[in-house]
Amino acid sequence: MSFRKLTSITFIIAAALCTLSCKDDDETTVPPSLSGALDFDLPQYILPETVIEMVPSGVTHPDEGELGYYWRVSPSMKKSDTTRFENGLDKNGNPSDGSFTHKFSDTLQTYTVQGYAYAKGYSYVSKTSYTTVVKGGIDGSITNLWLKDRPFFKEGDIIYPYVTIGSTDWLCRNVADASAGAPFANCKAMGDVFGRYYSYEEALEVCPEGWQLPTEADWLEAAAAAGAEGAQAYDTIEGVAAALMGNGYFNESLMWEYWPQVGDITNTTGLSLIPTGYAMLGAKAASPQENAYLDQRYPQAQFKGYSEYAAFWTADLVEGSEGMAYYRYLISEVPDLMVSMGDTKTFGAAVRCVRKK
Repeated sequence: MSFRKLTSITFIIAAALCTLSCKDDDETTVPPSLSGALDFDLPQYILPETVIEMVPSGVTHPDEGELGYYWRVSPSMKKSDTTRFENGLDKNGNPSDGSFTHKFSDTLQTYTVQGYAYAKGYSYVSKTSYTTVVKGGIDGSITNLWLKDRPFFKEGDIIYPYVTIGSTDWLCRNVADASAGAPFANCKAMGDVFGRYYSYEEALEVCPEGWQLPTEADWLEAAAAAGAEGAQAYDTIEGVAAALMGNGYFNESLMWEYWPQVGDITNTTGLSLIPTGYAMLGAKAASPQENAYLDQRYPQAQFKGYSEYAAFWTADLVEGSEGMAYYRYLISEVPDLMVSMGDTKTFGAAVRCVRKK
């Protein structure tokens, strides 16, 4: 047989196979979808060894049939856990709504939770959510600030190290008074990690006994200790940021990003300011709903600027601008201590208290 004939026959066979293959592909059908979107509640931040029950909702069977559910938590679980089969029972033969209960470990890290709703003949519906295990205190999620070397006192369960600058003692941690303000992401677990975000009106009330909200004059004294000369009230104070910043880590992630304009963080003042951002608190709830994991005092609060901004109330009201007060702030890429004005009811900033000697 000639090479030309062999080539011709090979081409005909290949074309026939391609036709069959293409026909098979065209006839492949995707299973229909279940109705709705899977949903379950999971706090963004939790304490070590927290036990959480996740209740699935939002998905229905188009033919009113039964659904099954299975779950997986990474990196905790090596295989999925089916909490409900299509007969409505769990693996022990008991009726189940598909709820999944998981005890998270004490490892400070982020966990991925995946839930799935399924039914024979249908594509599954899934949801992926995340939660981060955090720990408060001076040896918790925030590290590398060397706060154990400072003198300290306790207010309830909260430990507050402090440092002396000139004639004034300063707290080295953000105030975490749970009777006011809002914790980061409205998660209770974050209250003693980042401290809380307070309106100006609340900030005036949350300092421990014998302590008070720092005035602009107190901030000028701290800036002078950081190397500022001739700083003026309510002005930007140049070149002091590195001496005020604490080179902290949150769950082993560096908090202040390095910028050449700021240079190496020295924290020579000992204030250990960290970039917890600020909050737009919105309206306070008339009667906050009880929740084991969430603080609902400011249900519409938005938290902004984490890892970039550090904002702190001063005690000074803005003359001629009713309902406004000054706050001092740092930005990760700027070497200066800056000043701005915030609404006394809706803007949320951190609080560092001072005590006069």
